[in-house]
Amino acid sequence: MNILLFMIGCVFTHNIVFDRLLGVGDAGKDRRVEVAAVYGLAVCAVMTLTAVCAWAADSLLLTPMKLDFLRVPAFTLIAILISLLGQVCLGKVKPAWLEQLEGCALPVAANVAVLGVALMNAEAGYSFAYALLNGLCSGAGFLLAVVLMAGVREKLEFSRIPAPFKGMPITLISAGLIALAFIGFKGMA
Repeated sequence: MNILLFMIGCVFTHNIVFDRLLGVGDAGKDRRVEVAAVYGLAVCAVMTLTAVCAWAADSLLLTPMKLDFLRVPAFTLIAILISLLGQVCLGKVKPAWLEQLEGCALPVAANVAVLGVALMNAEAGYSFAYALLNGLCSGAGFLLAVVLMAGVREKLEFSRIPAPFKGMPITLISAGLIALAFIGFKGMA
């Protein structure tokens, strides 16, 4: 499998939000691009580290001991621990970002996209390198999705929109158009 096409596929054609519909609730959550970018970066980091740690737990512990049925609780626990550890580290390195993410440690860990990538890696039987790339590139795809949706919502806030389309309808139409744009990459990856 060509690594570059795999990476493009994770970010665009198999985007975790627009194609796989995981983490959809968080994609249109915030109207400010700056906050969405910080949240997307946090989810990307947690997703990457969770994918790697979940791969290690699955390959070294769960699968050899035939405990595959414990993947969901084990991967959820890993995501929560990584998210909380990340919050502590972020508080020491970038306190301003931590203020923007106040109260988001568990929502980041409980994001369905984080757990979805870890489970997809386990189901596909990816090697360490592909699990790492899938976590990183799917996280980049999530970041792209939340920033795009925040930008669209910022723009729509000052646009003249007919009354029946205000709020959720125009947001869903915008998400659908972005998803259609991402389908354009299907022939490439």
